[in-house]
Amino acid sequence: MKQLSFLLALFLTLVLTQSCQKDNETDPWLGHDAPALPAQETFLMSLTPFTEMGGLADDEVDSRTITNWSHAAGNILVWNSLLSLHLTIPILSFQEAFNHQPVYQGQGVWLWSYEVTDDTGTYQAELYGELLVNDEVKWDMYISKTGGFSNVHWYTGITALDESYAHWTLNFDANDPKPFIGIDYQRNNGDDVEVIRYTNIIPGNPDNGGYIEYRAGNVVPGEFDRAYDVFGAGINNLLEINWNETNHNGRVKDPHFYMDEEWHCWDTQLQDVDC
Repeated sequence: MKQLSFLLALFLTLVLTQSCQKDNETDPWLGHDAPALPAQETFLMSLTPFTEMGGLADDEVDSRTITNWSHAAGNILVWNSLLSLHLTIPILSFQEAFNHQPVYQGQGVWLWSYEVTDDTGTYQAELYGELLVNDEVKWDMYISKTGGFSNVHWYTGITALDESYAHWTLNFDANDPKPFIGIDYQRNNGDDVEVIRYTNIIPGNPDNGGYIEYRAGNVVPGEFDRAYDVFGAGINNLLEINWNETNHNGRVKDPHFYMDEEWHCWDTQLQDVDC
């Protein structure tokens, strides 16, 4: 009787082992941890700190003009306003994902499913993360609105597991989704500079190919640690901005506005100075 029980136990063990082996063969990701959500820096560009530098007290501002900083800040504010108008829901849904746990869907795919609410309504978000064999993760966000649109593919992306780079494509117009912004992120690309670029990819748009790029780090050694490039494809013009995040001094180059190829500077009080 004992021998029969032993043989039965051995048979069941072999069956379970073979079953697990078959499961692992058909789903190599089974038992693997879910991919970590990418850092927000791979998706979100820092815009407001630069435009908010103008909040100086009256006794800090002298009689000189602030044309150079104002021109630079105005161009960043335009992009900030455009992005704020169209990216509120994608950003809100992306940030909310960090408050939820994913559920494994099979074949290396995990799903974060949750609701988000703002003053425009309640949204159901489904964020899929798929592990790829080359140490990358593919992300797809689908959003529905209560009483409104359903299952809109709002953005997709590829990120490196070590978060050294990311590529995202955002759509807009929930009723007729179409490409809107391409986001490219790279961390420490050999010169200790972190870069993120938003590119206009709207089909047929006059400024298709225009972009804003933000860089942080060793931008101009010993002088500036932050930079923006703003390229207007419609007018074929590159506006360049460098500034020091701590001291607030900086410079701007804009051939279209200044009619020259020179840098135009401001000091720590944002006042125009010679470069």
